[in-house]
Amino acid sequence: MGAETMTVERFNGLEPAEQTRVLLQSSCPRSVIRAGARDRSSWVRWAALENPNAPVDVIRAGARDENPNVRRAAVGNPSAPKDVIRAGVVDEDLLVRMAAADNPRAPEAAIRAGAEDEDPDVRLVAVGHPSAPEDVIRAGVKDKHPEVRRAAVGHPSAPEDVIRAGVKDKDEWEVREAAVGNPGAPEDVIRAGVGDENEWVQVATAASPGLTVELAEILSRSQVAAIQKALAENSVVPERIRVVARMRTEGGL
Repeated sequence: MGAETMTVERFNGLEPAEQTRVLLQSSCPRSVIRAGARDRSSWVRWAALENPNAPVDVIRAGARDENPNVRRAAVGNPSAPKDVIRAGVVDEDLLVRMAAADNPRAPEAAIRAGAEDEDPDVRLVAVGHPSAPEDVIRAGVKDKHPEVRRAAVGHPSAPEDVIRAGVKDKDEWEVREAAVGNPGAPEDVIRAGVGDENEWVQVATAASPGLTVELAEILSRSQVAAIQKALAENSVVPERIRVVARMRTEGGL
């Protein structure tokens, strides 16, 4: 019997591990999800709240569960109401707050709250959210935690001045790597990446969709195999450079 034909009576007779498997299937009936959300096992309740088809009232109840894993599933559920997400982003549990800030449907207020969280992991998720407002991204590039700065400069909606600030980050090469790897990076950022002291920043530069022919030729002189591999796989690089890079990567030159 598949999940779509599962009855509550049959579900209640299953072992917890099997109940969890059933609940995690998208075809699980809502009546069964409701039964799972009332189970005494927190893992079964968690599985019920993980299902994107969970009814709204079940999600609301799960967001008030005593177990943080259940609350995390509730506030992170793509069907969670915005008020549930907003409440989750100020939960006492770190992982619940992260799940709320990471919800695709997180309202702006929840993203802003997450971006001001005392824990950098929550700020990281909020700043990197696809719907993060520009001022949140701008604040992120000034964050003391490098992973938050990296999320800001690598954001698809990051303004050019934020990306430029990232490529000048003196403390962490990962932030500079994110800057040159941003598809929206302007040419001066890509140029800075070519001359960066860290080879992994140069690798990200070689893979950039904004790489010009001039800069590709400069990088093609590198003896670093990872840089040659990135050039060989970058579709914007002229074929003549890609062929040579491929040969170097494969040991032909």
